[in-house]
Amino acid sequence: MSSVALANHLRSTQSEGSCSDLNQVVARLEPSIARVVGHYVGVQFSLSPNVARVAIPSTELEKIVLSLCVEASCLLGPGGRLVVETRGMNDAHLTPSQPAAEARARVIVRAEQVAQTTQRSSTYAEAGTRELEVLLRRLGGQLELVPLAVNDLAYVAHLPHALASNSSGRMAIAVPHEACVILLVEDEPQVQAVTARILRAFGYSVITAHNERTALAQAEQHGGSIGLVVSDLVLPGVSGKELVRRLRKPCEHAQILYISGYSPEHVGALADGACFLRKPFTAQELLAVVRDLMPVVAG
Repeated sequence: MSSVALANHLRSTQSEGSCSDLNQVVARLEPSIARVVGHYVGVQFSLSPNVARVAIPSTELEKIVLSLCVEASCLLGPGGRLVVETRGMNDAHLTPSQPAAEARARVIVRAEQVAQTTQRSSTYAEAGTRELEVLLRRLGGQLELVPLAVNDLAYVAHLPHALASNSSGRMAIAVPHEACVILLVEDEPQVQAVTARILRAFGYSVITAHNERTALAQAEQHGGSIGLVVSDLVLPGVSGKELVRRLRKPCEHAQILYISGYSPEHVGALADGACFLRKPFTAQELLAVVRDLMPVVAG
């Protein structure tokens, strides 16, 4: 889903006030899940305390969770087990390599001791799963099937977070103005990839650079739409402060966020209006600063 499409979806979601507590929904569905999967399949629940509210109506979220359990239980024979989990951004990954959507809230239904792995995998695009995929996409989420072992599979629903509360107490979805782009300048590939993944998962449009040359080239191409420059303070051949000075002409309206593993005492004075975030930072810390610096849509 593009940042514009995601912004449009989240605006409409916010207008309906339709945000849900994922853990509460899953806990409430426990008796229904037990009835759906049948007495011959064991069910275990594991709810993470790190899960925030999600930008999906509770009725739709119930449908998603139950559909995941039905799909997964179809794989199991007597003696099989379903494990229904919720996970947040700071929880352990399901597998070592994760898609961009991994930064979102997740509900995971693991089918353990699968009896029909080969047959089921070949018919993954059947009607029930297609409907669930369409529903999740419409709501700003994503469905993923993850093989964990020879006889274990996981259905993973990646869900968009609701990020803040507005003055009326309703959940407000923080979405960047669709004309704004974040320029991320970071020379450490892993840090750059994780930071960009977090921002993109929440609807921000991100372009990246790893040194002065690529940063200036990106600025020349996108300067008018860059609303925020996120730059490491120590880059190959140039300081972050000097790079920002050179970016000022093509990105004259951009806010500045410096990131660094050094403490503020070693950083020295920053330009007027610039913000600082010390590495390593959590996804929540990053998003809190970015929401303060970037225009958002909040009902």
